[in-house]
Amino acid sequence: MQQLVITDNETLHIPVARLPGAAGLCFAAMSGGVDSAVATALAVRAGVEAVGVTMRLWSPGSGRLSEKVRQCCGPTAYEDAKNAAAVAGIPHYIVNFEAAFSRAVVDYFCREYLAGRTPNPCVACNNLVKFGVLLDFARALGAVTLVTGHYARVECNGSGPHLRRAVDRTKDQSYMLAGLRPAQLGALVMPLGEHTKDETRAMARALGLDVAEKPDSVDLCFVDGDYRSFIVERHPESGRPGPVITLDGDIIGEHDGLVGYTVGQRRGLPDTLADGPWYVVRTDRMSNAVIIGRREDLRRHSAVCSQANVLRPEHFRTGTARGLAVCRYRSRGISATARLDGDALIVDFDEPVPTLAPGQLLVLYDETDDEVLASGVIEP
Repeated sequence: MQQLVITDNETLHIPVARLPGAAGLCFAAMSGGVDSAVATALAVRAGVEAVGVTMRLWSPGSGRLSEKVRQCCGPTAYEDAKNAAAVAGIPHYIVNFEAAFSRAVVDYFCREYLAGRTPNPCVACNNLVKFGVLLDFARALGAVTLVTGHYARVECNGSGPHLRRAVDRTKDQSYMLAGLRPAQLGALVMPLGEHTKDETRAMARALGLDVAEKPDSVDLCFVDGDYRSFIVERHPESGRPGPVITLDGDIIGEHDGLVGYTVGQRRGLPDTLADGPWYVVRTDRMSNAVIIGRREDLRRHSAVCSQANVLRPEHFRTGTARGLAVCRYRSRGISATARLDGDALIVDFDEPVPTLAPGQLLVLYDETDDEVLASGVIEP
């Protein structure tokens, strides 16, 4: 069943049919943005018994107000979430998870950069905080499911939860959720997986939500500007100069701090370098060195991924699984063959990958590029 809503400019059919997976008391994770507000409203209209919860994850720093307003913990977020909950007709609470966020996301973010890796803080936040600590908190209070405004689809049947791409591929967030374990995925209700972003904003206007035109939040919600300054402030040694060395061992210049260099980077290398282009191949924290090489030195035919998370084990019954490997958020899928080796996911690409960033998540989709089969963290 759908509810017909007529606005000044358009006629919308807002779904009110019962949502798949929604049962019992549900926590609605409300960030103060348009996506979580509409997802909550849709869930309530579908008959879900919901309680709105906003996580306090980070205290905005000293950056410009225009930057902080866009953050999920910015000065308007809590009021926006409270107002959206009122529109949905549900109670709303703020819970403080700053300590958990600092350990699981901020410390991880700094630690990975200091180790010469490229972190993915949004994945860490999803795995450990939003659908880790918050989900545990919800279950402790008797909630069964968690409503979220992510653009992805979870379908549960006898073979367990299936994580699929959103209908709106331009907003699809299945990559960011691919590290979640089946028990976490099975508890999620994501009404926006079937809608486009334009439809979400139109529904927000029709529902009378003040956040209908609110800009999307930035990726690094806890950094007011340059992430390098953020890390150096906490780890001054990361801004210490050191040698730039070729793979052959020749010292050809000096860098201005390891924190400014990641694999595949060209920017920031010494101006005196000749016969370019040159690229960062890796960093060495022990010797405080940046090691550089040629484009071909970055090319990879396979990847070893730690923390393997297999969502569709039946695809690995023969020992290997075929699919499309996505090595970075929104990057093109590359045909590949994957196999498991203990806790590692080994992926062999059909064509060489120009560069792999250690620390990023590799997600293996099925050959139709729709369903997540497995994921893992890329290692050097």
